[in-house]
Formats: sequence, C-alpha cells, structure tokens
Amino acid sequence: MNTPAPYRSSSAILAPFILLFVGSTNLFSAGADRVPRSALPGIQSMDNIERREMPMVDTEELLAEDQERENSGKPVAPRFAKNIPVDYTLDNSGTWELLEDGSRLWRLRLSSAGALSMNLGLAVFNLPEDAAFWVHAPDGSGVQGPYTSKNRNALGGLWTAIVLGDDLVAELQLPKNAEANLRITSVNHGYRFFGERESAVNAKRGSCHINVACPQGDPWRDQIRSVARFTVSCEGGSATCLCTGQLVNNTAQDLTPYFLSAQHCIEQESDAPSVVAYWNYESPACDDIAGGNLSQNQSGSTLVSSSLYETGSDFSLVELDDDPLPSYNVYYLGWDARDQIPDATTTIHHPSGDEKSISFDYDPPTVTSLGGNLSPGDGNYLRVGAWDEATTEGGSSGGCLYVSSTRRCVGTLSGVFACCSALDHPVWFGRLAAQWTGEGTPETRLSDWLDPTNSGALFIDGKNGAGAGSEESWLVPAVASRTGAGSTDWKSQIAVVNPTSESRSASVYAVTDGQGWPGELLSGPHTIGANQSLYIDDVLLPERPSSGLIYVTVNGIGTAVSCRTFTPSAQGGTYGQGQPGILLNSVSSASELILPLIHSAPGIFRTNIGFAQTSAG
Repeated sequence: MNTPAPYRSSSAILAPFILLFVGSTNLFSAGADRVPRSALPGIQSMDNIERREMPMVDTEELLAEDQERENSGKPVAPRFAKNIPVDYTLDNSGTWELLEDGSRLWRLRLSSAGALSMNLGLAVFNLPEDAAFWVHAPDGSGVQGPYTSKNRNALGGLWTAIVLGDDLVAELQLPKNAEANLRITSVNHGYRFFGERESAVNAKRGSCHINVACPQGDPWRDQIRSVARFTVSCEGGSATCLCTGQLVNNTAQDLTPYFLSAQHCIEQESDAPSVVAYWNYESPACDDIAGGNLSQNQSGSTLVSSSLYETGSDFSLVELDDDPLPSYNVYYLGWDARDQIPDATTTIHHPSGDEKSISFDYDPPTVTSLGGNLSPGDGNYLRVGAWDEATTEGGSSGGCLYVSSTRRCVGTLSGVFACCSALDHPVWFGRLAAQWTGEGTPETRLSDWLDPTNSGALFIDGKNGAGAGSEESWLVPAVASRTGAGSTDWKSQIAVVNPTSESRSASVYAVTDGQGWPGELLSGPHTIGANQSLYIDDVLLPERPSSGLIYVTVNGIGTAVSCRTFTPSAQGGTYGQGQPGILLNSVSSASELILPLIHSAPGIFRTNIGFAQTSAG
C-alpha cells in the first residue's frame, strides 16, 4: 500500500491562509495511459522479431483431469492454464533494437498453438526507473501494462495479466544507457474460461445465473465494486487457477488493500505474489452472458493470514502490492464476526470465472462442519441449504456470504456442490466468526489484520475506495480559530452543499504537523440530505491544532465544499474571505491552481500561502 509521507507545514493554520496543492502520480504504473513503443512509427516489422514456439498442450487430457479433480468432493480452485516452464532472458532470446532517441527496445514473440489465452510468469523482474514492460498480441491489441520497477512483487518477479489468443509479444523499452534483468520462467497456456466461443462445451457459466447488471443487483452496487475475479499459480506452479475475492475494510479505515478469499484458492505464501486481480469484470447488460473487460487489473500480493480448509475455516487474507487505481472505483466491504445466524444471505461471485453474478437464499444458513449437515459440527462453516435465486459453481470459491439485511460479509465460499443443474445442492462458507480467532496466532486469524487498532469491534460497515466516482476529498484552503490584532476574533465556517438526489455523509479531518495521513477526525460523520447543505462552525474547536491541513471527505460525487474565514469589523458586520475547496481526487498529476482572493494591504490585511505535500514522493 502506498502511504503518504507525514505532512510537514511551514505555515500555521490558525491564521487565514490559502493552501496550494500540487500533486503527482506514477504515470507509468500498470494500467496507466502509456502505449508500448511498438505502437509508434519507426521500428522493425514484427516479422523480424525472434519467435519461440511452445510444446503442444493436450487440452483433452487436461479437461479430463479437471473433471476428476473438481468432482473429488474436496474444495479446489478451477484450473484454466497449463504453465509451461521456460528460461528466457534478455541475453538468450528476443530481438534488440536501438531507437533514435538512444533508448533500446527488446521484443520476444511467444506462440502456443491452440491457446485461448496466454500470460507470463517472470522469476526476475529488475527494471531501472522509467523502463517499461508490456505484453500484447502481435497486432497490438490486448495490451497489458506498462509494468515498471514499482510492479516487482515480493519474490522479485512479476505475473502478467492475460492476453487473449495463442500468440503473445513481450516488450521492454529501456532508457538510454540503462540496464535491466528479466527472466521469463513460465509461459501459461490458457485452455478454458478465457476466450471460448459461447457455443463451446462448458465455455460459460450456467444459464441460471443473475448478472450483477440486473435489477436484483441494484441494492448491492457498493458491494459489487469490492469483488474481483483473480488468477493465481497453483498445483506447485504447474498450472494457473482462478477464484473470487474481495477487498475488506478494517477498523483503522485506512484503505489497506486487504483482499479476502479462500485458502484452497491461495494455498501458500509462495502463491500470493502470482495473484492477478481483475476488477469490474462484468456483463454490461442484464441479459448478456459475455462482455466482460479484462483491462482493469493489478498484479502481486503478500499472504498475511490463512486457515486450512481441512482443519480450520478455509480463508486466505492477502495484502495487494498496490492500491487499486482510482479509476477502478472499488469498495472495501464491511464484515461481521459475531456469533449470529443471518435470516437471509446473498453472495457475489464469478461462476466459472465468468462475468460477475449475484445469488440469493431467503432462509437462514446453519452452522456445521465442512461438508456436514449436522449442526453445529465443528462450528467452522455456514451451510446454505439451497439457493433460491441463481446458484454458485467452480470459480465462485472465495466469494463472501453476506447478511442480506446489513450487507456485511460473514463467510468465504469453500465447498461448491451446487450448479444450475443441481440447484437443490448445499454449499459451505468458511465462517468469519471462526476465522476471527482462527487457530490462535496472527498467521491463522483475521482479528489482527481487520482490527489493527485493537478496538474490539466485531463488525464494521464498508468504505469507498479512493476512486473517481466513489468518495471525494476536498482540501480546505483557509481555516482559523483565534483572536487577532485590534480585538479581531477570527473564525471559519465550512459549507458542504449536496445538490444531488441522494443523501451524502461528510467528515472533517485534520492532519497536524508531522502526523501521517489520514490524520484525526475533527467533526462527523454528518448526514446531508438530498438538495441540502451542511454548515460546520468553528471546526477547529476544541482541539485547536497549531499547524497542519484540513480536508473534508464525502461518500459520493457531485457535492461542493467551501469555507469562509471572517471576524467582526469595528463598524459592525463582518469582513474576511471565502475560499472554494480543492477537490483532491482531481489533482492526479502535476498541476497549476489559481488561488482566488489573495490580498495584501499594510496594517490592514494580508494572506499567507501554504504548501502541502501529501504523496509518498
């Protein structure tokens, strides 16, 4: 997680001042808008690039193994790719090209006959600053990347997202006089779940599933944004599997990217760096069984806690290597670890790894052992007797079970015996109440990670991520609470205007000198009704911090924030200044801002200018 460095100020906030914010983001991180060099003119034809052919893959044999594996009665993550071991480096393979600006381009074309998709595993991924790596189809489509030095995982390597088709190009651009070290050790041949024709056998999920785009998903729009389809190395690195996972909130409310799934999906510590999460993989329409987009993805994670399905409650909690990009508009789930039974439940998942679906059971689950029908059994699982609307199937594993009334997660999907042709079959979810304490150590329980503040809370609600279109943060340029010269008494009033048709919640935070982000809650949360305004008087009382910055968070878009700082005048009335808030979410790259209402008159009025640095750079 990229945590901003502690704030340092040189201007006290107790006199009115204008705060200038100049931000920046890493424009070259995976998913950013930077095209491969091969997409631009002036390079060699693809016909001149070295091409390596993979050995043939017996798809029929793999499918037969999959059927036996998935019918074993044990929780398993569905395989979708055969990992082919290779050893390709910048020295022993590929084609180099010197470009006019002095930078160098390296490309290697990899082919695997009959593959529906391909992706790469790199055991070594050492890049200098400003170098970039991509994978894409030979015609330039399906671009994944750029991957930079910031995308190097905990093991020093990288797992790329998939490119559809049986032909893939790996591409590296190096700055002038720079060196890199790459080692591709796995070319992964996808043989199902990605790219099949809808008419193919078992190509898509069953027909009974409900797309999250359907009206049934409307009350669950926040929770839907938390759920991702993900791929992970499995079976000792010989294959790649897929499951469902979701972001979860924690009591620090700091948006640490904790990603919850099942242990039988992310089995061990060495598997976690290979996780590639695909956000918003959904059908665009209710009656469309296809249409998911693979472009919103991120690679890499670290395992922090897990519990074996055989002896515990089948969960894995990883911390993603990076925060999801704001454009992914994600949500961090609320959860409930209390020993309670919901009246009705819901799950959101990726059946067969396909587009996101939602399922409903209107009856209470029962507490059992995994695969058991007697209650309470070992108490580690919640048994859903049968889904009333839609179902789950392979690929749904790891998806949360929600209390329908509160929309909080209470379990992770473990045993999947249901499908569209067996709607009356039960399924089992690892129980969050059991996962909370696990086997008594931080490595086997959730409590240390989801309650890092040791608050003792057993349930919390969800929280919007730092996405455009989710939560807005407004920097307040001028705030005061103090007496001044000539019997003046400076105060500030913050206004939050909500012209939308939905209610909003607003909170005010202070980040004092030397304090880390997100700082201290000063006021709120305050509910603002549709077409209503909120006015907060003298927000610095009673704490009166000596220096720092003030910002306002709003749990939605479309609002406006401003602040007026004023004092009574000797002639009656008041004088001062009004300042519009600065929307932090919009300051995503180096920017220039206009500062209104700068004034200076000797002995009468003057304005300080403040600078805030909230990034980690």
